[in-house]
This record gives sequence, C-alpha cells and structure tokens, in this order.
Amino acid sequence: MAENACANPVWPCAMTGAAATLAGFPDICVIIHGSSGCYYYPRSLLKVPLFSTYLLESEIVFGTVDRLHEVVTEVATTGRPVAVVNTCVPALTGEDLQTAFANTPAMFVDAPGFCGNAEEGAAKAFAAMMPEVSASRPGVNIDGIHLLDLFWRGNLYETERLLGLLGVPVAVRFCRDTWTNLRAGAAPVTVSANPSYGSGVGECCGSMLFLDIPGTVDRLLTRFPDADADAVLAERQRAEEQMFYSCDKYLRKYTPPVVAVAAQGSYAMFAKAMMERYFGSDVPVVFARDRAAAGVSYSVNSAEINAAVAAAEPDLILGSTFEAAGCRSAAFFGITPPDRSRVSVAARPLAGVEGGLVLIEGALNALMNRHAAEEKKRRFP
Repeated sequence: MAENACANPVWPCAMTGAAATLAGFPDICVIIHGSSGCYYYPRSLLKVPLFSTYLLESEIVFGTVDRLHEVVTEVATTGRPVAVVNTCVPALTGEDLQTAFANTPAMFVDAPGFCGNAEEGAAKAFAAMMPEVSASRPGVNIDGIHLLDLFWRGNLYETERLLGLLGVPVAVRFCRDTWTNLRAGAAPVTVSANPSYGSGVGECCGSMLFLDIPGTVDRLLTRFPDADADAVLAERQRAEEQMFYSCDKYLRKYTPPVVAVAAQGSYAMFAKAMMERYFGSDVPVVFARDRAAAGVSYSVNSAEINAAVAAAEPDLILGSTFEAAGCRSAAFFGITPPDRSRVSVAARPLAGVEGGLVLIEGALNALMNRHAAEEKKRRFP
C-alpha cells in the first residue's frame, strides 16, 4: 500500500481502476466522491462521462455526507443506476457515507487510491456489481475488457470475432456492456482478453492472447461440443507462419534484438514469450505493473524500472513512454499506458489472432525505424 502511494508510481491507483470498471457500462452514472483532481485524472484517461462531488476544504472539515447526498439525488433523477467511488480524503475521515443515499439505490465502492493499484480497484468494483451466474444463460462471457487498457476496443471486437467463428455466442462483456444485460445474469463460462483484469465470474477457460488460443479453444470445445474450431485454428496457423516469415526476414540482416518489457503482468509475460519465440530475443528485463510471476518482477517505481532498462541496453522497449523516455536510444512500441508516442484512435487489439500480428508488426516497424535512423546518422553525421 505504501509503495503504491509513495514510491513514484507509474500506474493508476485503485480509485481510477474502480471508476474505469464501472464506466465500462455506459448506462451507469459513476460519481467520484472527492476533489476536482480525483475527478479530472480518471476523466482525462478514460474519455467517458463521469460525475463528481468536487469536495472543498470546508466540506472535508465539516463532513461530506450532505454534499454526496445532494449529488446522488440529482444524478438519480436520470433514472439510470448510480455508482459512487470513494477517494482517499473522504475515506480517511471515517464518515458513514452510506447514509448519503439511504433512500436512493446506489452502489458504493470504497476504493481510495491508497488501497492499491488499478487492479485492486477493479476487483472492488466487480465485487459491488457482481451478477448472478445462471446455468441457463447460453454462451461465453468475455473478461478483461477494461477502459484503462490501450487495446480494449480492439480486444473486444477481436474476441467477439473469434467466438463468432467458433459458433459460440457472447453473454456478458466485462466491462463493456449494459447494466440491463449484466443483471440478466452471466454465463457459467468465461474467456479473457486481458487476464490482469479478471472479474472472477464463471469458470475461466483461458485467455485469448495469441499463444494461449489453442489451449483456450480446446477447453471451450469441452463445454461447447458443437463449436467448430477449424476456422480459428487455421487462421492462427496462417498468422504464425506470417510472423515467423517476417521475423526471419529481419533476422537475416540483423541480430536478435535485446528487449525490455514493462507492462501489466499478463501483457508483460505475453510480450516476453512472443519476442523469445519469433525473434529468438534475450529479454533480460521484465517488469509487471500489477503482480510478480515467474521471470517477471513487480514494480511501479519509475526510477527502479528505468535503471534496470538502461543497464540492459535494449534494442527494443515494449512498455509505456515512461520507459521510452528513460532510454531514448532504444526502439519503442507502446503496449501499456501512457503511450504518447502516437495518436491512437483505431480499435487495435493485442488479444486474438490479430493481436499477435499487431505486436509483431509494431516491434518490427519500431526496430526498422531505429535501424534506418542509425544508418542516416552514420551516413550524414
């Protein structure tokens, strides 16, 4: 807890993670109970409508319940579900905020920033809105769709596309769906586009990240024996052949790149495995924003991460612009926020068949651009 709050964090706090989870359901009115800064930070990241109590110093001193009651009552007139996300200062005052909406149905998510990272906040939001799992609900839930993920829209579309090829319908999308569909109940089976944002709903059959697809499809077939896996597996095989061909073409001219990775745990392990498989890369530095795993260190301290990245002298960084700024000589492809290296408006995936191609394509283009810049500098010093 103290590390997240004080050690130069490079990852959003629990409050932001909770707000992003709830805001994935466009028909929920999300109220940030805190100061203007606690509102504008998630608002600038998520680019979706949010509400706030905009607490002032006097309200912190004399109590925030009346202000929260005023905002909840006004927002409730929209007729839409209301969710209140608590922030650090009101959480520390110890007020009983539930009394602010005793007569108004509203979800209350106590996820102040000091209680952890974005993933902890997402878990608290899931717990507050957890739907019933219905054995009669057909299809598969899609998990790991989160507004803080740079690739959430592409991941959603790509996962839906692959499930369509399998002939398996989609039940609930966590989290980009409607409150009405969520309350109708979730299916007993779930697949994930980004395992770092797990809802815990239903039995997870695995992830849709490229290297995990065959195993996930096999497990889905045991639950949906009428599904047809041929089209998905054939498409994945063609994509893998293309990746091997393109990377081999690069390796005929250049040595395997040394790669440094800093991202969410699921994406960090995925990127490491992809670079090793298709480039034969050495990946000496792998940092996860959310959790440690085999071969993956945990840190949200930018000084620690950048020191390790610089010491590795990587040819390629897969991470955020924090790491790119700390080692400007390396090629860079952004796989985690913030990524200020480019404007991103298209729905690009990192999951699925297309997601594997996006990662390899991005790595190849970044490396080729770096080699071109070095050659230009050599020829025209």
